[in-house]
Amino acid sequence: MTTSETKIINGLTYVVSDRIGKCGASEGNKKLYFPFFLMGCCGDDRGVISWNGKRERLTAPKKMDYKWFEKIAKKLKENPYFDWDWCSFSENILKPNREHIKSALDINDEKVDRLLRDGYVFINHFDDYADEETPEDVDHYPNFKNFMKYDDLEY
Repeated sequence: MTTSETKIINGLTYVVSDRIGKCGASEGNKKLYFPFFLMGCCGDDRGVISWNGKRERLTAPKKMDYKWFEKIAKKLKENPYFDWDWCSFSENILKPNREHIKSALDINDEKVDRLLRDGYVFINHFDDYADEETPEDVDHYPNFKNFMKYDDLEY
């Protein structure tokens, strides 16, 4: 069994990224590494988009609250033609901070587990909503606001 190295930044714990296709803390700075991929190549080092110095970096938060997840969603919208690796993001950035996220978002164990498992659904559709033809679905659309509002949101 291998153990991953961790790093504490701003009081939160992250797994250190040890390869180009893995999200996590960077060595020697207070940024998080957040690679983008060619569509369909998540997690494959060969599919990582060329480095531009800004796109691949996230400022390590002091608090993983609603506003921080909104920043992640904004970064994704700014890069719509690239893919991202939810698995390494969840495992290396979110999961080590499970209790912090639970507290920062004021959610229970079941809901934080859902976020760690399926959060890409809510982040990818952070501020999306049902269309005008089905206004009754507005409260049931799988965006982050509805994830926070409803315990039984179906998606």
